[in-house]
Amino acid sequence: MKLNKLMFSVLGAIALTAPASAGTVAAKAPAPVAPAPEEDLGIALSAGYDSSFLFRGVNFGDNWISTALSLDVPLVDKVTANVDVNYGSLADDQDNFVGNQSYQRLEVAGGLTYDAGAAQIGLGYRWYHHMGDLSSALEDGHEVGLTVATSAGPINIGVGGYYDFAIEGYYFEVAANTEIKVTENFSIVPGANIGYAIDYSWHDLDFTGDGFAKVGVSIAFPIKLAANATLTPYVAANFPMDALDGSNVDQEEVYGGVSLSVRF
Repeated sequence: MKLNKLMFSVLGAIALTAPASAGTVAAKAPAPVAPAPEEDLGIALSAGYDSSFLFRGVNFGDNWISTALSLDVPLVDKVTANVDVNYGSLADDQDNFVGNQSYQRLEVAGGLTYDAGAAQIGLGYRWYHHMGDLSSALEDGHEVGLTVATSAGPINIGVGGYYDFAIEGYYFEVAANTEIKVTENFSIVPGANIGYAIDYSWHDLDFTGDGFAKVGVSIAFPIKLAANATLTPYVAANFPMDALDGSNVDQEEVYGGVSLSVRF
């Protein structure tokens, strides 16, 4: 089970197919990372490109470039501390939400993961810091989350619940994926997820949504380049639902990207 941190991914539309970003269901590669050497340092570096940046069903702009650094530190038996930092930026100014503007985002997160055997349970905190022209319309987020990840046969399943103290809203997500091994170094990973919002604003100062937020589907193609390095192209689709009615982002979206993840 490699999915617990994924529930904190920024990639809401492919939450359980990315190593911690997104989303976290928050790292950008939308597939389980290849097994690292047994004596690694618990450090992972990644860089990626996404044709659109989707956060829990909302498109923040096109041509998103990002980097991430994460660290896993075993504390005691079955308990691991997790820290990750992610920075992303639109490649250029865009007509996102309210005119031609720039946008960047920094995320810093930390948490604990408990391996209960049948499931992994995570508790964490994430800070969302918005930058660029668009930041004037957005509020920074201070989010706590509780996640559970398990497997049912070949299907990986994750459930996450989050509360943001800054926007005073809740977001819940259920996601699943499975890995289809084609060769020793190549797999196909289909996945799907659904999100539900309660008084949630996506950090937008002028909008709040309630109800089912979106359905996301994806398919990733992780390619193992080395024992500790994976290149992952993916294609995904986002389908906004009732919670985004009345916003200016409630349109269906097909997007894709590629990322490189290396673990030390």
